[in-house]
Amino acid sequence: MTTDYMCPICNGHLLVDSHLILSIKHANQTGMLLLMNPEAGNYQTIYHPSQQLIEGEKYEFHCPICHGKLHSELNDNLVMVQMRDETGKLFELHFSKIAGQRSTYKIMGKEVQTFGIDAPHYLDFLNLIDIS
Repeated sequence: MTTDYMCPICNGHLLVDSHLILSIKHANQTGMLLLMNPEAGNYQTIYHPSQQLIEGEKYEFHCPICHGKLHSELNDNLVMVQMRDETGKLFELHFSKIAGQRSTYKIMGKEVQTFGIDAPHYLDFLNLIDIS
């Protein structure tokens, strides 16, 4: 079994050929598809060359299948998708909506693994214990 990512709303699969595919929108731009590296802590992205990500700006993330808003109930600046690892365990994967902010949290119950240089920024808000 390989790692997979699903929409928490429709359970649609978001991982296609080694890319996590999401739809994003900024208030001043038209929507765009964002292909993300699925490895937690790897912040490489791909998007159409006619588009741009504005560093420091907040984007809204949506499922490209059901178009539901992907948000984290832990913090308004975070997105949440479901992640099933190679062993079949189901996690919540939360990451920042802010372009350029490197903060990711892999959560199961009260256990959290953090990734990214900016991850400590949200730990106080999450009220979770860092076990990474």
